Formats: sequence, structure tokens, C-alpha cells
Amino acid sequence: MKNPKINRLIGYIILFAGFVLFYRGFHYPTENDPVNGHNAVLVAVASVMIIGAVFWMVLKVRCPHCNKLLHVRFYNIDICPYCGERTDI
Repeated sequence: MKNPKINRLIGYIILFAGFVLFYRGFHYPTENDPVNGHNAVLVAVASVMIIGAVFWMVLKVRCPHCNKLLHVRFYNIDICPYCGERTDI
């Protein structure tokens, strides 16, 4: 998959899913769950997902022509700022 827009979207989906799992891993005590603390397995899985999503975006959100890293943020990446070619394949 060489389309940087799709790769960026996949990376953001994994990143936000990791944030949700991380939040659920550190929960506040309630009446139903009065245990103080966190779920170590959920926090570990979420941390791996977050770090993996960052690596995915750094490795895959690149220009298909010059292979330079494009903006990972929500900028429009139709045209590469380095070589000027269209990034849509």
C-alpha cells in the first residue's frame, strides 16, 4: 500500500484505539469496580499499539516518488512539498 493518505488513516485509527485502551486501563474507582489501580495488561497492549502506530506512520506516510516523510498531521498531502509530484497513486 503506497497511498500515504490511507497509511496515515490506518495509523490514526490504531493510535486512537490505543488511547482508548490506555484510558480504560487506568480507570477511576466506581461502585461497580471499587478496586484502586489499573489493568496492567490493557495498559501494556495500549502502549504497544501507540508506539506501533507512531512507527507505522513514520515508515509508511512517505512520498511514493522521492520517499521523504510527509506531514503526519491532518495537513493536505495531495502534493509532496519536496519534489512537487502528486502523492495520489
